[in-house]
Amino acid sequence: MEPYYYREDIRKSLKDDSAEIAAGFREIIKGGLRVQLKLVNYFKGLPISYPATPVDFTGTVLELDVHPQQAVALEQTGCTFVKCSYFDRPMLADVKDADVRRMMASLANFRFVEILAEQRVSLRLKLEPPCDAQIIGDAEPIDGKVLDISLGGVSIRASRPSYLREGKGALLKVMVPNLLQSGETQLELRSKVVAVAREEQGEVCRFSIESDPHVEGVISRFIFQRQVDLIRELKEQS
Repeated sequence: MEPYYYREDIRKSLKDDSAEIAAGFREIIKGGLRVQLKLVNYFKGLPISYPATPVDFTGTVLELDVHPQQAVALEQTGCTFVKCSYFDRPMLADVKDADVRRMMASLANFRFVEILAEQRVSLRLKLEPPCDAQIIGDAEPIDGKVLDISLGGVSIRASRPSYLREGKGALLKVMVPNLLQSGETQLELRSKVVAVAREEQGEVCRFSIESDPHVEGVISRFIFQRQVDLIRELKEQS
């Protein structure tokens, strides 16, 4: 799970919080407590959330009955957010196993978190494959690839160090897929730098973008069709 989806919310220490979570799930299972439990995955940016049923807790591993589409998302993302009415805050857990056919999953390595993705105003979806982009600031333009986009922002992997600073303005030239016509639409976006992260594959620059009716129309059409395609993909694999 990309770090911008969540923030650690440690209550005491990771060890103590882990012990508290384990004790809670043991009480739920042994006591047969009725709890509301939902899993939340961001499948290529699309939130997938279905109720799940705790079945067993052995050692540090929670076994669950899950929805088949959730099982697909668990298998592909490798981790999940857990929202359970027994606990006063959500958790992040690693996926130990996910079986689409049997509609079961095993989770481990629980820790309390704050889900930052739920605070977003608009849906941010990944582009596959990434599209061409150019960042135009004070220095020479920088080529890059659009990784994800929403009505309020865009993430671009730069081809070289950008030396951009948070809050700095930049003009972005990005290509956005037109999924209905199997083409691309070029947009010019006025933006501000939100964050710059150095990753193994290169620098990722995240921008907030100014509102513009034409831009919003193009991005809205992409996001709608991309959601349709992702839901179809999940159904086909489940």
